[in-house]
Amino acid sequence: MVLLLRNHEMRGLMDINEYIDAVEAGYRELGSGAGAASPRENLWIEGEKQDDHRGGHLRPGSKASFKFKAALLPGLGGAGLNAYTAGLPQGLETFMFLFDTDSGALAAVMEVLYFDWLKTAAVSAVATRYLAPPGSATLALFGTGRHAHSQLHALTKVAAIQRVQAYSRDQTKRRAFCDRMSAELDIDVIPVDSPAAALRAADIVTTITTSPVPVFAGADLPDRPLHVNAMGAHYAWVREVDQHTVVNSRVFVDEMAQAWAEEGEIIMPLQAGAIDKSHVIGDLGALAAGTVSGRLPDSRWTLFLSGGTGVEDVAVATRLYQKALQKGVGTNFEFNQPYQFDL
Repeated sequence: MVLLLRNHEMRGLMDINEYIDAVEAGYRELGSGAGAASPRENLWIEGEKQDDHRGGHLRPGSKASFKFKAALLPGLGGAGLNAYTAGLPQGLETFMFLFDTDSGALAAVMEVLYFDWLKTAAVSAVATRYLAPPGSATLALFGTGRHAHSQLHALTKVAAIQRVQAYSRDQTKRRAFCDRMSAELDIDVIPVDSPAAALRAADIVTTITTSPVPVFAGADLPDRPLHVNAMGAHYAWVREVDQHTVVNSRVFVDEMAQAWAEEGEIIMPLQAGAIDKSHVIGDLGALAAGTVSGRLPDSRWTLFLSGGTGVEDVAVATRLYQKALQKGVGTNFEFNQPYQFDL
């Protein structure tokens, strides 16, 4: 039997702490050498972008893309492929095909958008756990959309955040977001009117936007220990964080091979000769497995770059699948019905 699990059925299967734990377990398995990951592939659909096409930073001459990424995490019992389209009128259409690594059977077909919303937040929470300065209490948040909502919930689970300084381009949406999040989290979530104001006295900085260009000036970062999560960009020609920030930070990525293929924040400085590949200390798997050191006693800025990998997809999907079975959620259907090789 194969389980069909849809977005609306996933709510409540796991709390945010369970998402964080699942993501950390997945990356620890990758970092230990027991797991494996296949970096995201982007297959470009040629043509001109139309007004009703939504999503993605397109390559010149392309109107949309088909993408896929995969991972094998046998210690967690799962392997899977996340396949999706971006940039077409339907928006993101994204699905996970999850296999059981003990039996080899297809275990589940899952919609991804709901769990991606929480999984992305869990990734930055895991990075923050390893890299943020002790006692971090003030967060600069760039972006006030749907993903910013889950980012705040996850970050408050790993750091004792008391104040959030939030900036986005739309003043009305920014204020509404801050009012909502202040009430939900019972902390001060303050709308600010400039990137520099968001950065003032920050211990942690998180960017979660669709901007193709840096959302703050690295020169405005406080001259003190802090950690930056850059979560919104994953194409070689776009970046949320500028070269000054990258050059002056201890840099980590989600998965090394994928990052060097698509993280503009490190690709552009590399091409400019401002850094070499050794400037990236390691990835989240190495941090979780303890094979590289995160923040050092003399570290000033640390930077984590993430575009989303198959590791976190499979780690979370495997845990959701187990929870769905326990709670009787989803719809079972069958493949491998009897057949004959006959014309």
